[in-house]
Amino acid sequence: MKIIWVLENIEKNKNFYSRFNILLLITSVHLWKKNHPEDTCVLYADDMTIDLLDNIKVIRFWDEIKPLPKPRKINKSVFWASAKLQVLAEIEDPIILMDNDTHIYKPFKQYLDLEKVYVTNYEIGKGYYPTAIDPFVQKLSYKTRWKTKSVNVSFLNLPDPNFTRRYAEESLNMMEEFTELKAPNSQYLIFAEQLLLSHMLDKENIENRSIISTYWDCKEWEWGEEHEKGIWSVYESEKYFKHYGPLKGFILHNRADQNYDREMKHLLNCINFPNLDLSSIKKR
Repeated sequence: MKIIWVLENIEKNKNFYSRFNILLLITSVHLWKKNHPEDTCVLYADDMTIDLLDNIKVIRFWDEIKPLPKPRKINKSVFWASAKLQVLAEIEDPIILMDNDTHIYKPFKQYLDLEKVYVTNYEIGKGYYPTAIDPFVQKLSYKTRWKTKSVNVSFLNLPDPNFTRRYAEESLNMMEEFTELKAPNSQYLIFAEQLLLSHMLDKENIENRSIISTYWDCKEWEWGEEHEKGIWSVYESEKYFKHYGPLKGFILHNRADQNYDREMKHLLNCINFPNLDLSSIKKR
C-alpha cells in the first residue's frame, strides 16, 4: 500500500525549515516503516526540500520521491496545505495520507477496515467554521446547506481513488475561488479541506470511521463526548497514535508542561539515527 507525505516550501527560502518540523517528518516516516515494512512510503516535495533531505542523508527513509504537481492559482500563505490536495487530485490507487507531524507508534493497520475512509477524529465546528452566512462562502460556485460538523485530516485512509480525486478537485476549486475573493485566513483552508470532506462523505453516503472516538470541540478547544465510530478514545490512542497539531507551538515555546529539548530527545530516540546532523537548519 502507498503511504504518502507531502511537504512544500511555500516561502521558497531556507528560513522555512526548522529542526523540530524536519525531525517530526523524519520520525513520522521512520515509525511507519518500522511498523509496516511492507508498505511503499512516498514523499512529494519541491526541489529545495528534496535537496535538504538529501543533504542531511535521510532521503532514503522513503521508497519513492516525487515532484509536486504544477501549482495552481492559490494563495499559499492562506492555503498552505493545498499541495496535499494537488497530490490527491492525481491519485490512482488506494492510499493513506499522513500529515508530517502524525506518528504511529505500533503496528496499526490491523485495526483498520481498509475498505472504509478513516479520518483522525470528528469535529464539532459550531461557532468556529465559516457557515452559509459567511460573505466569502456565499460567493462560492458550490451551493449547499453547509453543516458545521467536520473531520480532522491529519490521517486519511482513502480507499476509492475516484472519490479521492473528486474531493480533491472540489477542494482545489474552492481554494482558487477563495483566493480570487481574497479570503483572509486559514479558516477558509480548513473549510475547503476538512469541512468539505465531511460534507462529501455524507452527501455520497460513504462509510467512514475515525481513529479517535472522542469528538473535538473546535470552539471550546477541548475534547468532548465519545462516539461509536472510532477505534480508541483520545487517551487510549496515545499508545498507538499522535498528531502534534497545535501542540507544536507549546513545545517550541516551552509552555503548558511542554519542553522543546525533551521532545527533541524523544524524537531522536524514536528514529535511533546517531549520525543525523541537523546543524545546517538554523531555525530550531
